[in-house]
Amino acid sequence: MTISTRVEIDALDPSRHIVLPAAGGNEHLGVIFDEQGTIPSRGRYATWSPKADARNGIVGFYDTLDEAADAIGRLYDDPTPEGEQPNSEPTWQTLKGVTAPFRVYGEQSDGRIHLARDRKTPTGEPIEVARLEMRGGCRYGYTTDGHQINFIGVATKCWVIAGPAS
Repeated sequence: MTISTRVEIDALDPSRHIVLPAAGGNEHLGVIFDEQGTIPSRGRYATWSPKADARNGIVGFYDTLDEAADAIGRLYDDPTPEGEQPNSEPTWQTLKGVTAPFRVYGEQSDGRIHLARDRKTPTGEPIEVARLEMRGGCRYGYTTDGHQINFIGVATKCWVIAGPAS
């Protein structure tokens, strides 16, 4: 569940919006910069947060202010309530917003892991990904025993089960 956020305009710089928790308080969740179309190939709003996975804190680029605030709010998701199991159904999706540990469907052969590519049904077996990295525009996952999984580009879809194996 994503936490609720509120956005306030910075009094010193009207093109900068500060994202805060909706319930009150002054905890700084992130900043949204209104770039007003300076780089047309990406969204108008550039988002930054100290909780972002990127090295420089960039969350992403979005077309609307609401999308940008929601992206920062997703970084601060409430944990699954105690006693409640995370979703154990596999979904065909990209890895955007997925954090390790999680499981993907695939097969191991010749010391390599090959992802299930049938978008209608998961094939193979669930393989737990303990660590996820991004280098040169590609995502790489690592199992607990050190095997590498190549997810190729950031928009690659695969069968994902959120959360660790029980």
